[in-house]
Amino acid sequence: MKGNDDMAKWKPMKRHPNIYEYPVKNGKKYGIRFTYYDAEHKRREYKKSGFRDWQEAEVALHKFQNDIDNGFINALNNRRTTVEAYYEVIRKRSVDIGKWRPATIAQKDMYFAKHLKPVFGNMALTDISRQQYQHFIDSKVKDGYAKTTISTINSVMQIIMNAAERNDVISKNKLKDISIEGAKEPKPAKLEPQDYQLFMKTAREYLSKYWYTLICLLALGARREEISGLRYKSLKFFKQGGQEACEITYDMARTRYEEGGGKLKNHASYRKNYVTGELVELLKFSLQYSKNICTQCGRQYNNDSFLFVMEDYGEPIHPEYPNKIFKKVERACGVHVYPHLLRHYFATMARSNNFSPTDIMHWLGHSSLTMTDSYTRPTKQGALKLINEMNGTLFKPNNGK
Repeated sequence: MKGNDDMAKWKPMKRHPNIYEYPVKNGKKYGIRFTYYDAEHKRREYKKSGFRDWQEAEVALHKFQNDIDNGFINALNNRRTTVEAYYEVIRKRSVDIGKWRPATIAQKDMYFAKHLKPVFGNMALTDISRQQYQHFIDSKVKDGYAKTTISTINSVMQIIMNAAERNDVISKNKLKDISIEGAKEPKPAKLEPQDYQLFMKTAREYLSKYWYTLICLLALGARREEISGLRYKSLKFFKQGGQEACEITYDMARTRYEEGGGKLKNHASYRKNYVTGELVELLKFSLQYSKNICTQCGRQYNNDSFLFVMEDYGEPIHPEYPNKIFKKVERACGVHVYPHLLRHYFATMARSNNFSPTDIMHWLGHSSLTMTDSYTRPTKQGALKLINEMNGTLFKPNNGK
């Protein structure tokens, strides 16, 4: 219940079951009283007040009733609901409706089991104080965990508490906007142009044409899981204005949790990229080479076959195999690069060359410009280009005056 409303003054509204009106100092407000039975067949009452009009109250009531119908409000909806019990409720629903991918489930399960469950698992949601939780976060800082790790741990806890607040299991999430101070900042995902050029030059010289193609696709900003998920039918070759091109469709991701293929990261990730020039020839070669490997290994192939397969036995590469290829190149040239760093580099170079932010966002499969901006990193070349262009503007010679 919100406020100090006197229940005796509540009057039921005609033609609006379970909605009540009551007087307040400056007029009247509206509330809800709704009786239901939980999963253990115990009679419970949902009460909430403070609504400005009956329509607002009715919307809240219908939402609560829908949550009951969907099994989200049940025996857990009481003051003794534990953190672990409610996490399981959220987890089940997120899996059932396809909100969490297998990789997401594995990550959240790991962080919950390792960090949150030992401390808060058996505690009631209502018993966790802000001071207690802040102490927990501070202890992670003192233990030397990186800020990104602590932020991920906190994000799992916030998912639990925010859902509990939305579904009236708790009246308020007291842990919002918790402070994470003093933690180790992540190393910047930074790659200088000269290091990039050396890495790519070494990859071209050191790797076979097949694996060099894989590196090139990652250099175009695609995610590792998207490259691992490319199939024969993902490539469509065509000519436009006398120029050969290839349409690359990204619509499947392969991770260690879904080696057979699964959904992409988000809706915006489903996209088509177009390439021209040498990459067209590399992709044509790789497509035929992949088919040749399958034939030599006695494996049948079709349009749904994966583009990148192991040369020895024709099976699709493990989704994390690209990292091994990168390691080979690193050992040869001494430049440390990993697949996702090339995605950051693409975003950085595209922005520094003044390409449309919206075009870059769509190319990378980002859901927002903010995400695209977060991928850019400063480079020495970019800084020098900036100051060289600004010198003339900021420090013009006085022409003898």
